[in-house]
Amino acid sequence: MAQARVDTIIETWKTKAGLTLSAEEEEKLKKLFTEAVERMGARRQGGKELLGQLQAAVEANDSAKIEELLQKLREGFRKISEGREKVLDEFDQIVKPDQRARIVLSGVQRAKESGRSIEQVLFELLSPAEESS
Repeated sequence: MAQARVDTIIETWKTKAGLTLSAEEEEKLKKLFTEAVERMGARRQGGKELLGQLQAAVEANDSAKIEELLQKLREGFRKISEGREKVLDEFDQIVKPDQRARIVLSGVQRAKESGRSIEQVLFELLSPAEESS
């Protein structure tokens, strides 16, 4: 499922952003984004489980467990930020500045057209299909 989503992203960039990629660049991008989508799905599932545990701890009025789970949640947010930075760094190594500019401008245009923020558009693109809205 992630691969089909990534293929759609790449094709959209090619058609809407006028992006030209070599076969090697396209292969590297597909691998990078497929792995990122899979990691996001796993992190999202872990986050849902953690929130369920937090809800149970709140209902049980278990202050120690609440504190432990809040620390895990915060650590999860740190890992997400680090993961995003890593993906961006790898992305920058694969595509040239003019290619990145085309992608960014296309994303901004899509966000304007949809009335959503660029962050929402990017999040939707990289979210597993069953979880995006």
